[in-house]
Amino acid sequence: MSYKTLSCALLLLAATVSMAAAQTVDDAIELTRTVIQAERQAITAASMELTDAESSAFWPLYREYRAEIAKVNDRLINLIEGYAESYDSMTEVRARAMVNDFFAYEGKQLKVRQRYVKRFRKILPEKKVARFVQIENKLDAVSDLTKARGIPLVEG
Repeated sequence: MSYKTLSCALLLLAATVSMAAAQTVDDAIELTRTVIQAERQAITAASMELTDAESSAFWPLYREYRAEIAKVNDRLINLIEGYAESYDSMTEVRARAMVNDFFAYEGKQLKVRQRYVKRFRKILPEKKVARFVQIENKLDAVSDLTKARGIPLVEG
């Protein structure tokens, strides 16, 4: 299965499973996260070409990294939920706060990535670190596109 096909399947599966099994929005978010993380790990495993020694060092650090990124992503989920709640009553003050919160989220995410890249560099050759960053960026781009499609622009 190609990377593109697997990515599309991941998104469709996550959306379908979330809607079918979730009782609440929070359940849907958690279920989607679980499915996406499993697929994300499978794509990473298939793409990294790790030796046994690299693999034994990489996977615990990868899981730690993804757990920390998930905590940062909670900020984005809260921001999106807040936007949905205030969509019909958006004020200039709220719009400014949301933009500032979004940039704070992006800054925190970047800091986590930079901190972990330093750690990945201690256990992997630089080319594999670069590959890992590329994989993460591609998977994030697919996720970002999916989110962007579902979020309407601010009115006014």
